[in-house]
Amino acid sequence: MSSVLRSVTAWRHSLESILSLAQELSDPDWSAPTECPKWTVKDVYAHLVEGERWMAAGHPQLPDLTHWTEQGVLAWRDHSPLEVATALRRAYEQRCYQLARRPVDPQAPAYLPMGQRSTLARLLQIRVLDVWVHEQDIRRAVGRPGNLASPGAAVAGDLFVAAFPRIVAKLAQALPGSVVRLTTRGEVSIDVAVATDRRGVGALVTPGRTATTHLIISWEAYTRLSCGRGTSGDYDVRIIGDRGLAERILGHLSITP
Repeated sequence: MSSVLRSVTAWRHSLESILSLAQELSDPDWSAPTECPKWTVKDVYAHLVEGERWMAAGHPQLPDLTHWTEQGVLAWRDHSPLEVATALRRAYEQRCYQLARRPVDPQAPAYLPMGQRSTLARLLQIRVLDVWVHEQDIRRAVGRPGNLASPGAAVAGDLFVAAFPRIVAKLAQALPGSVVRLTTRGEVSIDVAVATDRRGVGALVTPGRTATTHLIISWEAYTRLSCGRGTSGDYDVRIIGDRGLAERILGHLSITP
């Protein structure tokens, strides 16, 4: 399966799950607070509406992601949950129509939400991450867990692992020669290692028997830390080896704005 098809499949799965979930929510559910500061469940749906509309409009460069995000949510504050859910369904259907009508060029230039120039393939991956993470925000807020091992989770895991060498070497400043291993348990199993060379550059390597530090964490806790939900003290993390380095890594896992 191509990377684009994999991303589109994962995006559809998460959005259809979110739309199905909307039909089950009560009025108190829509007003429930989420782990996104100051956002209710309805606010998260509103954010998803604006994200899909932005994609449908050709994903133009955003001058200020924070302002755009805040204004997009505020625009729906006086609308009913039904109106927000209906808008999301219409935006989703429009995107499905666009994707079916025009073949996707993975290498086509595109701006990421944060403003960087990249490719359409990368943008589609980022879109999957955003949708899947917010699906989990909604599910936790209303007590309906699920899809922790979905296609969206797999794409999210790839992005988390791809960011891990930089987190270890640059943000946590692992010393040259250090090897950091990360293992997740639960719905998605990840077992990776990063070695830092004498230039201070990190690279993924095959996990071995020895490591400077080894972090063992549940998949859900890893995803939540990777998306800025809580701090390492909120989760049960087993650390073998250099605890100081491990704590620095855990403090820099978040890859979301």
